[in-house]
Amino acid sequence: MTARSFIIYSVVTAILVIAAIVAISSRPASTMIDRDRALIFPGVDAKLNDVASFEIKSADRSYTVKRTSDGWGIAELNGYAADFNKVKTVLVELAQLKFLEEKTSDAARYERLDLRDVTAKGAKSRKITVTDKDGKVLASGLIGRRNADLFGSGRGGTYMRVGDNKQTWLVEGIVSTGKGPADWVNKKIVDIKRPRVRRIVVQAPGGGLTVVSRPLAKQKDFRLADIPAGKRQRGQWETNEMAKVLDKLELLDLKRADEIAMPDDRLYKATIQTFEGLLIHTEAVKVGKKKFWARFSASVDAAAIDATKVKEAADAFNARHKGFAYEVNEATGKKLTCDHINLLEGAGLKACA
Repeated sequence: MTARSFIIYSVVTAILVIAAIVAISSRPASTMIDRDRALIFPGVDAKLNDVASFEIKSADRSYTVKRTSDGWGIAELNGYAADFNKVKTVLVELAQLKFLEEKTSDAARYERLDLRDVTAKGAKSRKITVTDKDGKVLASGLIGRRNADLFGSGRGGTYMRVGDNKQTWLVEGIVSTGKGPADWVNKKIVDIKRPRVRRIVVQAPGGGLTVVSRPLAKQKDFRLADIPAGKRQRGQWETNEMAKVLDKLELLDLKRADEIAMPDDRLYKATIQTFEGLLIHTEAVKVGKKKFWARFSASVDAAAIDATKVKEAADAFNARHKGFAYEVNEATGKKLTCDHINLLEGAGLKACA
């Protein structure tokens, strides 16, 4: 190596070393976490089996997840079954919360942390209160804004107020309170794939009928009935899409049936018939611009091949859904409230699919 080459090599090496030192020195310092920090709710982990209920309050809704003879249910929804895995998750999350950093106690700054009282208009906080069978409070706190990746992927933090204290904290851990009762239940309403569907009938409030059907399962396309002379259906695709109305149908929200007004002058009634003879009946209304609520029930077609088996399915369906109304997605809602004219050419934005 010549003297010139050696000098150039040395300069380049020095530059790289300096760059490395600068990069390391400018890197954010790792967050050091003391493992011996205090639990927010000490002793709760040993009392998880004693929990009888927990109440969740927000600015717009309150509900109680309560232990029942069959597991867990939503008290305000006549005991509608709650998912045990979700219940277990939130209780374990509460038991594992740890103090990390003291924050503000100034109420004027609560909004930045989503920790205003739930009684405040527009508050984003959620208050959770866990009690045992004797009504003793095991844990209580106001849950605010999350910092999902505070300590890296999968290790989040939460801003909260403990009990009724004004002091706020950044705590280690997150609490999966959800946004409402729908986040605590099995969201599946029904799942009937297009190949099973034989006929769909939708009756409008004024009595008009929309009928889409096919005589044989092997027939690909559905036929729209009663197409006026000189008119055509909007498109075969739209007609066929009607048969997907119950495909992987999940609820967005749920309430007791008596909580959702369904006046006759806005009520659409539909029946979806399968080839095996199961009949799913719906009553649906549009609420506002894009929300749709529906009630569901089931029965057996008189021509069912295996009536006993179909009746068992219908009875199980009714046992779960009777007495409840569900908010469904817009695509489903438009099919359940489909007017005949909206499957004809010229429907524009009012099309059902």
